[in-house]
Amino acid sequence: MNPQPNRFFHLSLIFLVALNLLPHWNDHSVPTIVVGGFCLVWRLLYEYQKVRLPNDFVKAVLVMALSYLVYENYGQILGLESGSALLICAVSLKLIDRVDYRDAMVLLFLNFMLLLARFFESQSLGITLFAGFDLVITTALLVQLHNGAQVRFDIWTLLKTGSKLVLQVAPVMVLLFFVFPRFSTGFLSAPSRQGALDGFSNTLEPGSLTRLAQTDQLAFHARFKGEAPALTQRYWRGGVLTENQNMKWLTREFKKNRLRPLAGTSVSSIAYEILVQPVFNDWIFTLDRGVWVEPRHSQWQRRVRQTEGSLFRFTKAPDQKLLYEAQSVLGGSPSLRASQGASLFADQRALYLQTPSEATDPRVRSLVQEVSKGQPTNEEKAQRLMQFYSTQFRYTLSPGRLKTQELAEFLFEKRVGFCEHFAVSFAALMRLADVPSRVVVGFHGGRRNKLSDYYRVSSKDAHAWTEIWSDTQEQWLRFDPTTLVAPLRFELGGEVFHSLTDDQRALAQSEGFLSGYDRGWWQQGFFAADALATQWNLFLLKYDQQGQKDFFAKLGLGNLHPLVLFGVSILVLVLFFLWLRSKNPLFAAGDDSTQRAYLKLQTLLEKKGIQKKSFEGPSDFLIRAQKEDPTRQAPLESFRKNYLATRYGLQKGESLGKILKSIR
Repeated sequence: MNPQPNRFFHLSLIFLVALNLLPHWNDHSVPTIVVGGFCLVWRLLYEYQKVRLPNDFVKAVLVMALSYLVYENYGQILGLESGSALLICAVSLKLIDRVDYRDAMVLLFLNFMLLLARFFESQSLGITLFAGFDLVITTALLVQLHNGAQVRFDIWTLLKTGSKLVLQVAPVMVLLFFVFPRFSTGFLSAPSRQGALDGFSNTLEPGSLTRLAQTDQLAFHARFKGEAPALTQRYWRGGVLTENQNMKWLTREFKKNRLRPLAGTSVSSIAYEILVQPVFNDWIFTLDRGVWVEPRHSQWQRRVRQTEGSLFRFTKAPDQKLLYEAQSVLGGSPSLRASQGASLFADQRALYLQTPSEATDPRVRSLVQEVSKGQPTNEEKAQRLMQFYSTQFRYTLSPGRLKTQELAEFLFEKRVGFCEHFAVSFAALMRLADVPSRVVVGFHGGRRNKLSDYYRVSSKDAHAWTEIWSDTQEQWLRFDPTTLVAPLRFELGGEVFHSLTDDQRALAQSEGFLSGYDRGWWQQGFFAADALATQWNLFLLKYDQQGQKDFFAKLGLGNLHPLVLFGVSILVLVLFFLWLRSKNPLFAAGDDSTQRAYLKLQTLLEKKGIQKKSFEGPSDFLIRAQKEDPTRQAPLESFRKNYLATRYGLQKGESLGKILKSIR
């Protein structure tokens, strides 16, 4: 007879399901909060006899309704995201199903699958540590379900039992990770959840980047191969917007060309490596003017395209973390101008001078006339306009809404904004002054983590700036009016600046503030966690097919064929299970002899008039036999203890055959 779980076990199952739903909170909020929360409360109330479990009709309606809900939200049933949502619903509904042994087993294995689904979506260090803890708890509950009252049930017993079992398997898991052949990409090739950061799209309007900078999401890590450029030079180019609609800008679809061979830029170029999150659709970020991009994996190398504006794009949006190397040229250089063309064609000039209408507000017309007075060059016009932004403007993350979305309202009435306000208004004024211009969206800054030598670029570093066409240098030049409105933002970097209060920003004017700020215990802990997470992601990404070859080459086994590694993996599994059988009586081939000895004893006792009842287990039957036959009490008790230890425990008892002979 299978052991039946009690209320204490069911409460632990409720806790386990709640624990497994937590990592899915952000990615699958509706099924996790609504469905999971509802079923958790229902089952909890049932355990305390406040409600009944639903009947078959209600359960059938819930299954159909939730399947339809998943299809409506994700547009499909099959797929990683929709499949994970369905699994969340299945685990939640199983909570309000029956309560016997078989259902408890199903629910435990569904929790294993739910944990695996989350690990497929994200292999971050935090999720990996959580998965290890969750695996210990789930395994311990699985053991507890089969041991019933024989094992003391508390959190420490769970952790001890689960940890012991997981640690026994851990060496095999680690060995298989290194040995099992990598046929293409790294471990992170399992798709991660795709969701673009709000603000990075083909449209930019007041408030787009403001909302993004108010969050604190990691965008990418960058490591320079040599001396890093100064903070003021760390402009990470992502998108170029060309179509002007007053304070709203859009981009046109440029032709995507295959990468040209890298040549003529090695003298002044900067090389670096980027580990980027899968939240930018097909965007590829490069420092200022990128000239070359090379993802680590060949499947992504073939998908890189180059577009106008020193931009790079993927032909397909990545759904996983990516590691790529790039080279860039900071500022103007003859080689860069030669690669991009020496002048604007007529159609290009018309594109970069497009405006929705002529300036109708007299204040805008007066400003444009002022910067165009005389016969200034395009650069001189831009310099004059920069002076206009140096006074009476304020930089803030809470600029409020523009009532009319007109240029004049921001320039002469509001005068409060974030970087996108200044960038789009500056570009619009340049076009009205007959200067080709465009808006660039990306990031500025990056905070160095000395523990990993990587620069961390987050959503707080999101930035927009303007580029104008220089008619004298015949190239695009960057003009960023935000540097005049909020110079401290560019001295500290966006992540630090936006995390400070107004009083702290006043103190930040002092020399050495940033180094003192980074030495705080909280910041040191943050850097340590960031460094560990970065190294973990790099390890998983770099241990691909080439990384595996390099690993075995260091061991003197550089010529191993993938099929050999596959065979070794199978051999490791076989040896592990043979070892398990030899150590654990539950897996031992001789385990049938234990049951045969018990059946022989049962037959012997029946001959003596002691009949086993249908509802009795081995222990209860042998205890009753001792009472009915006191002359054999000692050997019967010895048989009972050794039978239970061998059959259900984790140790090997005394030979039952010898005890059986003494009973006869």
